[in-house]
Amino acid sequence: MLLIDPVQSLVGALPSFLPVVIVGTAATDAKFWWFALPLIGLALVVGVLTWWKTEYRITSSQLQLRRGLLQRNTLTAPLDRIRTVDVTASPLHRLLGVATVKIGTGSDEPFKLDGLSASESQALRSALLHVSRAAAPSQGTTAATGDALPPGAEFSDVELSRLSPAWLRYAPFTLSGAVAVLAAMGFLGQYIDEIGEKALESALGASVVDYVQHTPWWLSLIEGVAAALVVLLTASMTTYVLMYWNYSLTRHPGGTLGVRRGLLTTRHTTVEETRLRGVTLVRPLLLRWVGAAKADVMVTGLSGGAEATSSSSDLLVPPAPLAEAVRVAGAVLGDPEPITCALQQHGTAAARRRYTRAFTAAALVVIPSWVALWIAEMPWWSAVLAATPLLLAAPIAKGRYAMLGHALTSGHLVAASGLFPHERSVLRRSAIIGWTMQSSFFQRRRGLVTLKATVAASAAEIVILDVPQARAVQIMQAATPGLVEPYLDRLRSRTGTRS
Repeated sequence: MLLIDPVQSLVGALPSFLPVVIVGTAATDAKFWWFALPLIGLALVVGVLTWWKTEYRITSSQLQLRRGLLQRNTLTAPLDRIRTVDVTASPLHRLLGVATVKIGTGSDEPFKLDGLSASESQALRSALLHVSRAAAPSQGTTAATGDALPPGAEFSDVELSRLSPAWLRYAPFTLSGAVAVLAAMGFLGQYIDEIGEKALESALGASVVDYVQHTPWWLSLIEGVAAALVVLLTASMTTYVLMYWNYSLTRHPGGTLGVRRGLLTTRHTTVEETRLRGVTLVRPLLLRWVGAAKADVMVTGLSGGAEATSSSSDLLVPPAPLAEAVRVAGAVLGDPEPITCALQQHGTAAARRRYTRAFTAAALVVIPSWVALWIAEMPWWSAVLAATPLLLAAPIAKGRYAMLGHALTSGHLVAASGLFPHERSVLRRSAIIGWTMQSSFFQRRRGLVTLKATVAASAAEIVILDVPQARAVQIMQAATPGLVEPYLDRLRSRTGTRS
Protein backbone atom coordinates (compact mmCIF):
# COMPACT_ATOMS: atom_id res chain seq x y z
CA MET A 1 0.00 0.00 0.00
CA LEU A 2 3.02 2.30 0.30
CA LEU A 3 3.09 2.04 -3.48
CA ILE A 4 -0.64 1.82 -4.28
CA ASP A 5 -1.87 4.72 -2.12
CA PRO A 6 0.63 7.28 -3.48
CA VAL A 7 -0.05 6.17 -7.06
CA GLN A 8 -3.82 6.46 -6.52
CA SER A 9 -3.35 9.91 -4.97
CA LEU A 10 -1.18 10.88 -7.92
CA VAL A 11 -3.85 9.78 -10.41
CA GLY A 12 -6.51 11.67 -8.45
CA ALA A 13 -4.39 14.83 -8.58
CA LEU A 14 -3.70 14.42 -12.32
CA PRO A 15 -6.27 17.06 -13.43
CA SER A 16 -4.57 19.58 -11.12
CA PHE A 17 -1.01 19.43 -12.43
CA LEU A 18 -1.52 18.13 -15.99
CA PRO A 19 -2.46 21.60 -17.36
CA VAL A 20 0.71 22.98 -15.77
CA VAL A 21 2.83 20.33 -17.50
CA ILE A 22 1.14 20.89 -20.87
CA VAL A 23 1.43 24.68 -20.71
CA GLY A 24 5.03 24.40 -19.52
CA THR A 25 6.10 22.11 -22.34
CA ALA A 26 4.24 24.26 -24.89
CA ALA A 27 5.96 27.48 -23.78
CA THR A 28 8.70 28.66 -26.09
CA ASP A 29 10.48 31.11 -23.81
CA ALA A 30 10.60 29.11 -20.56
CA LYS A 31 10.17 25.58 -19.31
CA PHE A 32 8.16 26.07 -16.14
CA TRP A 33 6.46 22.65 -16.04
CA TRP A 34 8.48 21.93 -12.89
CA PHE A 35 5.85 23.91 -10.98
CA ALA A 36 3.87 20.65 -10.99
CA LEU A 37 6.53 18.88 -8.91
CA PRO A 38 5.26 20.21 -5.55
CA LEU A 39 1.77 19.02 -6.45
CA ILE A 40 3.13 15.57 -7.26
CA GLY A 41 5.05 15.49 -4.00
CA LEU A 42 1.94 16.54 -2.06
CA ALA A 43 -0.07 13.76 -3.66
CA LEU A 44 2.58 11.21 -2.68
CA VAL A 45 2.69 12.46 0.91
CA VAL A 46 -1.12 12.30 1.19
CA GLY A 47 -1.04 8.71 -0.05
CA VAL A 48 1.54 7.65 2.53
CA LEU A 49 -0.34 9.38 5.38
CA THR A 50 -3.59 7.70 4.33
CA TRP A 51 -1.97 4.28 4.67
CA TRP A 52 -0.29 5.20 7.97
CA LYS A 53 -3.51 6.35 9.65
CA THR A 54 -5.90 3.58 8.56
CA GLU A 55 -6.66 0.64 10.88
CA TYR A 56 -9.41 -1.95 11.03
CA ARG A 57 -10.55 -4.68 13.37
CA ILE A 58 -13.08 -7.49 13.09
CA THR A 59 -14.32 -9.00 16.34
CA SER A 60 -16.89 -11.71 16.97
CA SER A 61 -19.70 -9.15 16.74
CA GLN A 62 -18.45 -5.92 15.19
CA LEU A 63 -16.53 -4.42 12.29
CA GLN A 64 -14.49 -1.31 13.11
CA LEU A 65 -12.55 1.02 10.82
CA ARG A 66 -10.45 3.97 12.01
CA ARG A 67 -8.86 6.48 9.66
CA GLY A 68 -7.87 10.13 9.30
CA LEU A 69 -4.86 12.24 10.22
CA LEU A 70 -6.12 15.61 11.47
CA GLN A 71 -9.68 14.42 12.05
CA ARG A 72 -9.90 10.82 13.23
CA ASN A 73 -13.06 8.92 12.20
CA THR A 74 -14.14 5.58 13.58
CA LEU A 75 -16.81 3.56 11.77
CA THR A 76 -18.49 0.70 13.61
CA ALA A 77 -21.15 -1.73 12.43
CA PRO A 78 -22.53 -5.02 13.79
CA LEU A 79 -21.69 -8.03 11.67
CA ASP A 80 -25.36 -8.86 11.22
CA ARG A 81 -25.82 -5.51 9.42
CA ILE A 82 -23.43 -6.47 6.62
CA ARG A 83 -25.35 -6.81 3.36
CA THR A 84 -22.79 -6.81 0.56
CA VAL A 85 -19.07 -7.45 0.20
CA ASP A 86 -17.31 -6.15 -2.90
CA VAL A 87 -13.77 -7.37 -3.67
CA THR A 88 -12.05 -5.26 -6.37
CA ALA A 89 -8.52 -5.52 -7.75
CA SER A 90 -7.11 -2.99 -10.21
CA PRO A 91 -4.19 -3.97 -12.46
CA LEU A 92 -1.76 -2.49 -9.93
CA HIS A 93 -3.45 -4.39 -7.09
CA ARG A 94 -3.29 -7.62 -9.08
CA LEU A 95 0.39 -7.05 -9.86
CA LEU A 96 1.12 -6.76 -6.14
CA GLY A 97 -1.25 -9.58 -5.13
CA VAL A 98 -3.65 -7.42 -3.09
CA ALA A 99 -7.28 -6.30 -3.35
CA THR A 100 -9.77 -3.73 -2.04
CA VAL A 101 -12.73 -4.90 0.04
CA LYS A 102 -15.82 -2.66 0.28
CA ILE A 103 -18.39 -3.72 2.84
CA GLY A 104 -21.94 -2.39 2.53
CA THR A 105 -23.96 -2.02 5.72
CA GLY A 106 -26.77 0.19 4.45
CA SER A 107 -25.07 3.43 5.50
CA ASP A 108 -24.04 6.19 3.12
CA GLU A 109 -20.35 5.55 3.78
CA PRO A 110 -18.97 2.07 3.05
CA PHE A 111 -16.27 0.25 4.96
CA LYS A 112 -13.27 0.21 2.62
CA LEU A 113 -10.31 -2.02 3.41
CA ASP A 114 -7.56 -1.48 0.87
CA GLY A 115 -4.39 -3.52 0.44
CA LEU A 116 -5.50 -6.90 1.80
CA SER A 117 -3.84 -9.89 0.21
CA ALA A 118 -5.90 -11.66 -2.44
CA SER A 119 -6.38 -14.77 -0.29
CA GLU A 120 -7.17 -12.70 2.79
CA SER A 121 -9.79 -10.62 0.97
CA GLN A 122 -11.58 -13.74 -0.30
CA ALA A 123 -11.47 -15.28 3.18
CA LEU A 124 -12.87 -12.06 4.63
CA ARG A 125 -15.68 -12.05 2.06
CA SER A 126 -16.60 -15.62 2.99
CA ALA A 127 -16.33 -15.00 6.72
CA LEU A 128 -18.43 -11.85 6.79
CA LEU A 129 -21.34 -13.10 4.71
CA HIS A 130 -21.31 -16.81 5.53
CA VAL A 131 -19.61 -17.71 8.78
CA SER A 132 -20.90 -14.71 10.74
CA ARG A 133 -24.45 -15.40 9.55
CA ALA A 134 -24.32 -19.07 10.42
CA ALA A 135 -22.79 -18.69 13.88
CA ALA A 136 -24.78 -17.09 16.71
CA PRO A 137 -22.98 -14.92 19.29
CA SER A 138 -23.45 -17.59 21.92
CA GLN A 139 -21.46 -20.04 19.83
CA GLY A 140 -18.33 -17.97 20.18
CA THR A 141 -17.54 -16.90 16.66
CA THR A 142 -13.80 -16.78 16.08
CA ALA A 143 -12.50 -13.24 16.04
CA ALA A 144 -10.80 -11.96 12.91
CA THR A 145 -8.23 -9.19 12.86
CA GLY A 146 -6.11 -7.49 10.27
CA ASP A 147 -3.35 -10.05 10.85
CA ALA A 148 -5.29 -13.28 10.43
CA LEU A 149 -8.69 -14.31 9.12
CA PRO A 150 -10.52 -17.62 9.34
CA PRO A 151 -11.13 -19.14 5.92
CA GLY A 152 -14.62 -20.24 6.93
CA ALA A 153 -16.48 -23.30 5.90
CA GLU A 154 -16.08 -24.58 2.36
CA PHE A 155 -19.16 -24.82 0.19
CA SER A 156 -19.59 -25.38 -3.51
CA ASP A 157 -21.26 -22.56 -5.45
CA VAL A 158 -24.01 -23.20 -7.98
CA GLU A 159 -23.39 -21.39 -11.25
CA LEU A 160 -26.44 -19.55 -12.58
CA SER A 161 -24.89 -17.82 -15.60
CA ARG A 162 -21.57 -17.32 -17.37
CA LEU A 163 -20.39 -15.00 -20.14
CA SER A 164 -20.51 -16.46 -23.62
CA PRO A 165 -18.15 -15.04 -26.29
CA ALA A 166 -21.20 -14.80 -28.55
CA TRP A 167 -22.52 -11.99 -26.33
CA LEU A 168 -19.84 -9.70 -27.75
CA ARG A 169 -22.12 -9.14 -30.74
CA TYR A 170 -24.30 -6.96 -28.48
CA ALA A 171 -21.43 -4.62 -27.55
CA PRO A 172 -21.99 -2.18 -30.46
CA PHE A 173 -25.62 -1.72 -29.34
CA THR A 174 -24.85 -0.74 -25.72
CA LEU A 175 -23.68 2.83 -26.49
CA SER A 176 -20.84 2.26 -24.02
CA GLY A 177 -18.38 2.97 -26.81
CA ALA A 178 -20.05 6.32 -27.54
CA VAL A 179 -19.88 7.20 -23.84
CA ALA A 180 -16.20 6.30 -23.72
CA VAL A 181 -15.42 8.35 -26.84
CA LEU A 182 -17.37 11.37 -25.54
CA ALA A 183 -15.59 11.12 -22.19
CA ALA A 184 -12.21 11.04 -23.92
CA MET A 185 -13.20 13.98 -26.13
CA GLY A 186 -14.39 15.93 -23.09
CA PHE A 187 -11.10 15.35 -21.31
CA LEU A 188 -8.94 16.16 -24.33
CA GLY A 189 -11.16 19.15 -25.18
CA GLN A 190 -9.63 21.02 -22.24
CA TYR A 191 -6.30 20.97 -24.06
CA ILE A 192 -7.60 21.12 -27.64
CA ASP A 193 -5.56 24.19 -28.55
CA GLU A 194 -2.21 22.71 -27.56
CA ILE A 195 -3.01 19.21 -28.85
CA GLY A 196 -4.57 20.42 -32.11
CA GLU A 197 -1.67 22.74 -32.88
CA LYS A 198 0.91 20.01 -32.34
CA ALA A 199 -1.16 17.49 -34.32
CA LEU A 200 -1.39 19.82 -37.34
CA GLU A 201 2.34 20.52 -37.19
CA SER A 202 3.18 16.81 -37.32
CA ALA A 203 3.84 14.99 -40.59
CA LEU A 204 0.78 12.80 -40.17
CA GLY A 205 -1.48 15.79 -39.52
CA ALA A 206 -0.17 17.63 -42.56
CA SER A 207 -0.76 14.60 -44.79
CA VAL A 208 -4.34 14.24 -43.52
CA VAL A 209 -5.10 17.90 -44.21
CA ASP A 210 -3.63 17.63 -47.69
CA TYR A 211 -5.67 14.50 -48.44
CA VAL A 212 -8.94 16.12 -47.30
CA GLN A 213 -8.28 19.24 -49.39
CA HIS A 214 -7.81 17.18 -52.56
CA THR A 215 -10.74 14.78 -52.03
CA PRO A 216 -14.38 15.36 -53.07
CA TRP A 217 -16.55 16.40 -50.14
CA TRP A 218 -18.96 13.48 -50.52
CA LEU A 219 -16.12 10.97 -50.41
CA SER A 220 -14.62 12.70 -47.37
CA LEU A 221 -18.04 12.53 -45.70
CA ILE A 222 -18.40 8.80 -46.39
CA GLU A 223 -14.87 8.09 -45.16
CA GLY A 224 -15.43 10.22 -42.06
CA VAL A 225 -18.64 8.37 -41.17
CA ALA A 226 -16.93 5.01 -41.76
CA ALA A 227 -14.00 6.03 -39.57
CA ALA A 228 -16.37 7.17 -36.81
CA LEU A 229 -18.22 3.84 -36.95
CA VAL A 230 -14.94 1.94 -36.72
CA VAL A 231 -13.90 4.01 -33.69
CA LEU A 232 -17.28 3.50 -31.98
CA LEU A 233 -17.27 -0.22 -32.73
CA THR A 234 -13.75 -0.63 -31.38
CA ALA A 235 -14.52 1.42 -28.28
CA SER A 236 -17.74 -0.54 -27.63
CA MET A 237 -16.05 -3.91 -27.97
CA THR A 238 -13.14 -2.80 -25.79
CA THR A 239 -15.41 -1.38 -23.10
CA TYR A 240 -17.59 -4.51 -23.05
CA VAL A 241 -14.55 -6.78 -22.71
CA LEU A 242 -12.97 -4.65 -19.97
CA MET A 243 -16.18 -4.47 -17.95
CA TYR A 244 -17.75 -7.90 -18.37
CA TRP A 245 -15.03 -10.40 -19.32
CA ASN A 246 -14.96 -13.50 -17.09
CA TYR A 247 -18.48 -12.65 -15.89
CA SER A 248 -20.16 -15.33 -13.83
CA LEU A 249 -23.14 -15.41 -11.47
CA THR A 250 -23.13 -17.98 -8.68
CA ARG A 251 -25.38 -18.87 -5.77
CA HIS A 252 -23.81 -19.93 -2.49
CA PRO A 253 -25.64 -22.45 -0.28
CA GLY A 254 -25.02 -20.06 2.61
CA GLY A 255 -27.57 -17.66 1.10
CA THR A 256 -25.58 -15.27 -1.09
CA LEU A 257 -25.25 -14.35 -4.76
CA GLY A 258 -21.83 -13.66 -6.24
CA VAL A 259 -21.14 -11.66 -9.41
CA ARG A 260 -17.60 -11.85 -10.75
CA ARG A 261 -16.41 -9.87 -13.78
CA GLY A 262 -13.65 -7.72 -15.24
CA LEU A 263 -10.58 -8.16 -17.42
CA LEU A 264 -7.97 -5.72 -16.11
CA THR A 265 -9.82 -4.60 -12.97
CA THR A 266 -11.52 -7.65 -11.47
CA ARG A 267 -14.57 -7.32 -9.27
CA HIS A 268 -16.36 -9.87 -7.13
CA THR A 269 -19.58 -8.59 -5.55
CA THR A 270 -21.38 -10.74 -3.01
CA VAL A 271 -24.98 -9.94 -2.06
CA GLU A 272 -26.96 -11.49 0.77
CA GLU A 273 -30.14 -12.91 -0.75
CA THR A 274 -32.26 -11.96 2.24
CA ARG A 275 -31.48 -8.32 1.35
CA LEU A 276 -32.53 -8.77 -2.27
CA ARG A 277 -35.75 -6.90 -2.89
CA GLY A 278 -36.30 -7.33 -6.60
CA VAL A 279 -34.97 -7.37 -10.14
CA THR A 280 -35.12 -4.89 -13.01
CA LEU A 281 -35.03 -6.06 -16.62
CA VAL A 282 -33.66 -3.22 -18.78
CA ARG A 283 -34.05 -3.18 -22.58
CA PRO A 284 -32.61 -0.08 -24.28
CA LEU A 285 -33.88 0.59 -27.79
CA LEU A 286 -30.82 -0.69 -29.64
CA LEU A 287 -30.56 -3.84 -27.52
CA ARG A 288 -34.28 -4.45 -28.00
CA TRP A 289 -33.81 -4.35 -31.78
CA VAL A 290 -31.28 -7.22 -31.60
CA GLY A 291 -33.21 -9.25 -29.01
CA ALA A 292 -31.00 -8.49 -26.00
CA ALA A 293 -31.42 -7.14 -22.47
CA LYS A 294 -29.59 -6.62 -19.21
CA ALA A 295 -30.72 -7.18 -15.64
CA ASP A 296 -30.01 -5.41 -12.34
CA VAL A 297 -30.86 -6.27 -8.76
CA MET A 298 -32.56 -4.12 -6.14
CA VAL A 299 -30.72 -4.62 -2.85
CA THR A 300 -30.89 -2.73 0.43
CA GLY A 301 -27.43 -1.45 1.29
CA LEU A 302 -25.08 -1.93 -1.62
CA SER A 303 -21.40 -1.11 -1.32
CA GLY A 304 -22.17 2.33 -0.06
CA GLY A 305 -22.47 5.94 -1.04
CA ALA A 306 -23.10 6.96 -4.58
CA GLU A 307 -22.13 3.48 -5.75
CA ALA A 308 -25.31 2.11 -4.22
CA THR A 309 -27.21 3.31 -7.24
CA SER A 310 -24.59 2.65 -9.89
CA SER A 311 -24.72 -0.12 -12.40
CA SER A 312 -21.31 -1.28 -11.28
CA SER A 313 -22.78 -2.39 -7.95
CA ASP A 314 -26.22 -3.71 -8.89
CA LEU A 315 -25.36 -5.59 -12.09
CA LEU A 316 -26.96 -9.01 -12.36
CA VAL A 317 -26.65 -9.86 -16.07
CA PRO A 318 -24.63 -7.81 -18.62
CA PRO A 319 -26.07 -7.19 -22.09
CA ALA A 320 -27.02 -10.70 -23.16
CA PRO A 321 -29.74 -12.55 -25.10
CA LEU A 322 -33.20 -11.72 -23.79
CA ALA A 323 -33.93 -15.38 -23.02
CA GLU A 324 -30.81 -15.60 -20.85
CA ALA A 325 -31.61 -12.40 -18.93
CA VAL A 326 -35.19 -13.58 -18.34
CA ARG A 327 -34.03 -17.02 -17.21
CA VAL A 328 -31.45 -15.66 -14.76
CA ALA A 329 -33.85 -13.05 -13.35
CA GLY A 330 -36.46 -15.75 -12.74
CA ALA A 331 -33.87 -17.99 -11.08
CA VAL A 332 -32.75 -15.20 -8.76
CA LEU A 333 -36.34 -14.35 -7.82
CA GLY A 334 -37.20 -18.02 -7.41
CA ASP A 335 -40.24 -17.47 -9.61
CA PRO A 336 -40.14 -16.78 -13.38
CA GLU A 337 -43.78 -15.60 -13.50
CA PRO A 338 -43.15 -11.90 -12.66
CA ILE A 339 -40.66 -11.63 -15.54
CA THR A 340 -42.90 -13.25 -18.16
CA CYS A 341 -46.46 -12.51 -17.01
CA ALA A 342 -48.84 -10.34 -19.05
CA LEU A 343 -49.32 -6.78 -17.87
CA GLN A 344 -52.53 -4.88 -17.22
CA GLN A 345 -52.71 -1.69 -19.26
CA HIS A 346 -53.91 1.61 -17.82
CA GLY A 347 -56.81 2.49 -20.10
CA THR A 348 -57.67 5.16 -22.65
CA ALA A 349 -56.85 8.09 -20.37
CA ALA A 350 -53.22 6.96 -20.06
CA ALA A 351 -53.08 6.37 -23.83
CA ARG A 352 -54.40 9.87 -24.59
CA ARG A 353 -51.82 11.33 -22.22
CA ARG A 354 -49.06 9.57 -24.17
CA TYR A 355 -50.29 11.00 -27.48
CA THR A 356 -50.80 14.48 -26.05
CA ARG A 357 -47.29 14.63 -24.61
CA ALA A 358 -45.70 13.23 -27.79
CA PHE A 359 -47.40 15.71 -30.12
CA THR A 360 -46.85 18.63 -27.75
CA ALA A 361 -43.13 17.93 -27.52
CA ALA A 362 -42.92 17.54 -31.31
CA ALA A 363 -44.77 20.83 -31.87
CA LEU A 364 -42.42 22.69 -29.52
CA VAL A 365 -39.56 21.58 -31.75
CA VAL A 366 -41.17 21.83 -35.19
CA ILE A 367 -42.90 25.23 -34.96
CA PRO A 368 -39.79 27.23 -33.97
CA SER A 369 -37.87 25.35 -36.70
CA TRP A 370 -40.45 26.36 -39.29
CA VAL A 371 -40.29 29.98 -38.18
CA ALA A 372 -36.49 29.97 -38.41
CA LEU A 373 -36.58 28.35 -41.87
CA TRP A 374 -39.17 30.87 -43.10
CA ILE A 375 -37.09 33.80 -41.87
CA ALA A 376 -33.99 32.34 -43.51
CA GLU A 377 -35.95 31.71 -46.75
CA MET A 378 -34.89 28.08 -46.90
CA PRO A 379 -36.32 25.74 -49.62
CA TRP A 380 -39.62 23.94 -49.04
CA TRP A 381 -38.04 20.52 -48.59
CA SER A 382 -36.23 21.75 -45.47
CA ALA A 383 -39.63 22.43 -43.86
CA VAL A 384 -40.72 18.88 -44.69
CA LEU A 385 -37.53 17.55 -43.13
CA ALA A 386 -38.09 19.69 -40.02
CA ALA A 387 -41.54 18.10 -39.63
CA THR A 388 -39.99 14.68 -38.90
CA PRO A 389 -40.73 14.90 -35.14
CA LEU A 390 -44.45 15.27 -35.93
CA LEU A 391 -44.33 12.16 -38.11
CA LEU A 392 -42.62 10.18 -35.34
CA ALA A 393 -44.91 11.40 -32.54
CA ALA A 394 -47.72 8.88 -33.15
CA PRO A 395 -45.48 5.77 -33.36
CA ILE A 396 -43.58 6.85 -30.26
CA ALA A 397 -46.79 7.46 -28.29
CA LYS A 398 -48.20 4.11 -29.39
CA GLY A 399 -44.98 2.33 -28.39
CA ARG A 400 -44.80 4.05 -25.00
CA TYR A 401 -48.36 3.06 -24.17
CA ALA A 402 -47.76 -0.52 -25.31
CA MET A 403 -44.83 -0.70 -22.88
CA LEU A 404 -46.84 0.75 -19.97
CA GLY A 405 -48.48 -1.58 -17.47
CA HIS A 406 -48.42 -3.37 -14.14
CA ALA A 407 -49.18 -6.77 -12.64
CA LEU A 408 -49.58 -8.46 -9.26
CA THR A 409 -48.46 -12.04 -8.73
CA SER A 410 -48.60 -14.14 -5.59
CA GLY A 411 -45.39 -12.65 -4.25
CA HIS A 412 -44.36 -9.72 -6.43
CA LEU A 413 -45.41 -6.34 -7.74
CA VAL A 414 -44.49 -5.71 -11.38
CA ALA A 415 -44.32 -2.33 -13.13
CA ALA A 416 -43.22 -1.60 -16.69
CA SER A 417 -42.75 1.67 -18.54
CA GLY A 418 -40.51 3.51 -20.94
CA LEU A 419 -39.40 3.12 -24.50
CA PHE A 420 -35.88 4.59 -24.41
CA PRO A 421 -35.19 2.30 -22.53
CA HIS A 422 -37.98 -0.06 -21.54
CA GLU A 423 -37.80 -1.33 -17.96
CA ARG A 424 -39.73 -4.06 -16.18
CA SER A 425 -39.23 -3.79 -12.43
CA VAL A 426 -40.18 -6.61 -10.08
CA LEU A 427 -40.41 -6.02 -6.33
CA ARG A 428 -41.14 -8.51 -3.58
CA ARG A 429 -44.45 -7.58 -1.96
CA SER A 430 -43.03 -8.42 1.47
CA ALA A 431 -40.41 -5.66 1.01
CA ILE A 432 -42.98 -2.86 0.55
CA ILE A 433 -43.17 -0.62 3.62
CA GLY A 434 -45.22 2.26 2.22
CA TRP A 435 -46.79 3.99 -0.74
CA THR A 436 -46.63 7.40 -2.36
CA MET A 437 -49.44 8.60 -4.62
CA GLN A 438 -48.70 11.70 -6.70
CA SER A 439 -50.70 13.53 -9.35
CA SER A 440 -49.85 16.55 -11.44
CA PHE A 441 -52.40 19.09 -12.64
CA PHE A 442 -52.74 17.33 -15.98
CA GLN A 443 -52.97 13.89 -14.36
CA ARG A 444 -55.78 15.03 -12.09
CA ARG A 445 -57.77 16.23 -15.10
CA ARG A 446 -57.68 12.67 -16.47
CA GLY A 447 -58.11 10.89 -13.12
CA LEU A 448 -54.59 9.43 -13.18
CA VAL A 449 -51.90 9.17 -10.53
CA THR A 450 -48.29 8.03 -10.22
CA LEU A 451 -48.03 5.27 -7.62
CA LYS A 452 -44.71 4.48 -5.91
CA ALA A 453 -43.98 1.52 -3.65
CA THR A 454 -41.15 2.33 -1.23
CA VAL A 455 -38.61 -0.04 0.29
CA ALA A 456 -36.78 0.31 3.60
CA ALA A 457 -33.11 1.39 3.66
CA SER A 458 -32.92 1.67 -0.11
CA ALA A 459 -33.26 4.22 -2.88
CA ALA A 460 -34.99 1.59 -5.00
CA GLU A 461 -38.71 1.92 -5.59
CA ILE A 462 -41.35 0.65 -7.98
CA VAL A 463 -43.05 3.41 -9.99
CA ILE A 464 -46.38 2.76 -11.72
CA LEU A 465 -47.03 5.65 -14.11
CA ASP A 466 -50.41 7.07 -15.08
CA VAL A 467 -52.62 4.50 -13.39
CA PRO A 468 -56.29 5.34 -12.69
CA GLN A 469 -56.70 6.43 -9.08
CA ALA A 470 -59.29 3.77 -8.22
CA ARG A 471 -57.02 1.06 -9.58
CA ALA A 472 -54.07 2.49 -7.64
CA VAL A 473 -56.03 2.00 -4.42
CA GLN A 474 -56.83 -1.56 -5.47
CA ILE A 475 -53.14 -2.23 -6.13
CA MET A 476 -52.16 -0.98 -2.68
CA GLN A 477 -54.85 -3.02 -0.95
CA ALA A 478 -54.00 -6.20 -2.85
CA ALA A 479 -50.20 -5.89 -2.59
CA THR A 480 -50.08 -4.97 1.11
CA PRO A 481 -53.29 -6.12 2.81
CA GLY A 482 -54.07 -4.12 5.92
CA LEU A 483 -51.44 -1.46 5.34
CA VAL A 484 -53.53 1.28 3.70
CA GLU A 485 -57.02 0.48 5.03
CA PRO A 486 -56.70 2.68 8.14
CA TYR A 487 -55.84 5.68 5.99
CA LEU A 488 -58.69 4.99 3.56
CA ASP A 489 -61.15 4.69 6.43
CA ARG A 490 -59.91 7.99 7.86
CA LEU A 491 -60.32 9.65 4.46
CA ARG A 492 -63.87 8.34 4.14
CA SER A 493 -64.78 9.56 7.64
CA ARG A 494 -63.49 13.05 6.87
CA THR A 495 -65.00 13.46 3.42
CA GLY A 496 -68.03 11.23 3.73
CA THR A 497 -67.23 9.77 0.31
CA ARG A 498 -65.86 6.55 -1.02
CA SER A 499 -62.18 6.43 -2.14
